[in-house]
Amino acid sequence: MKKMAIYLFIASTILGLSSCHGKKSEPAVGQPTSITDIPPSIQAESQAKAVIRLTDEEIKQLNIETAMVTSELQKFTLSASGIVFPAAGHVAIISTPINGRISAIRVNDGHQVQKGAELFRIESLEFGSMVSEYLQAVAEDKFQSKRMERLEQLVKQTISSESELDRAKTDYQRASASVIAAYAKLKAIGVGDSEISAMRNAETIDPTLKIHAPVSGMLDNREVELGQAVDALQKLARIVDLGEVQIKGYLSPEDAVLVSVGDSVWIGQRQSDSNPIVAQVSSINPGLDENNRSVVANIVIATRNGWPKPGENVKLEIKTSTLTEQIAVPVDALTYDGNDPILFVKVTPSSYEQRKITIKAIRGRLAVVDTGVEKGEEIAISQVFSLKALSRYEQIAEE
Repeated sequence: MKKMAIYLFIASTILGLSSCHGKKSEPAVGQPTSITDIPPSIQAESQAKAVIRLTDEEIKQLNIETAMVTSELQKFTLSASGIVFPAAGHVAIISTPINGRISAIRVNDGHQVQKGAELFRIESLEFGSMVSEYLQAVAEDKFQSKRMERLEQLVKQTISSESELDRAKTDYQRASASVIAAYAKLKAIGVGDSEISAMRNAETIDPTLKIHAPVSGMLDNREVELGQAVDALQKLARIVDLGEVQIKGYLSPEDAVLVSVGDSVWIGQRQSDSNPIVAQVSSINPGLDENNRSVVANIVIATRNGWPKPGENVKLEIKTSTLTEQIAVPVDALTYDGNDPILFVKVTPSSYEQRKITIKAIRGRLAVVDTGVEKGEEIAISQVFSLKALSRYEQIAEE
């Protein structure tokens, strides 16, 4: 009965192969069942190698297609995930250069601004002191300039001495240096020349600093509210120019060796393959990303109708230009024994050896093999599940 159970199992799992063994005569009543009653299509030559032998009828019925394992110089199309970031030089952090209080907010998040547009106003005693310092320096410079001119006339008239004129020139130079220093302080915190000129003609000192956009773009991530006290160098918002973005593509170290600067990249949305952007790899980072231990390939592109946006995930297909010698087999030749990939290698016209392999990568319809099969060997590329069922039958029969 055990023998009949085994026959029923293999008949249900092999594609019609039970007919190949159905012509065997039934054992006599009472005759013990032996292991020699296992169909001749399966025999284990050793514990290390599982060899499947096929009868002529099985060979005809299965009609197994085979292919030679070759080693070729190949180009690959690599799939990778990417994250969009603002391109270098296309994002600006807006911060306050001094302590103060937000007295006006001119633009909200999502609004397009032009370079030089006013964004915030900050009331600051520190800024008021800087304006006062500048105006005092300007006044002193004017005084010392007139004093020097007057002494030059007096020296010509021999009314004043040369030494007195020399001291006046020194005082004028010192006053001019003070003007330059006070002017530089105002420029360093973003005050424009037109505003500085207006300070000279103002009747009062205005302690309000205007914060302007350093680049054109869209205001994003505003972090302050009206009336809020702020410290020097505190971030207020940022401006992002969406005309150009940088995409970071994350590659395994094994795939990264095949990618070169200039390789063509297909960029698509995660939910759709429509309207992709085709670009090139701009640069490749020399080390591994600290977060995911991947090699980063950078792609800088011009956006199309505002897409893609910073923070978005995209799909990448990189067409490599590097030719690499690889052993690759069709994925149709693969099946699995648990988690282990296996092939069926043809050893004779009527027998196949089940071979465990290690796979380096799956690229399209090809599996790049690291170990387990050699160039020149012949493998089954069809009926692999039938061969696997025959192999499983052998294991059951041995039990």
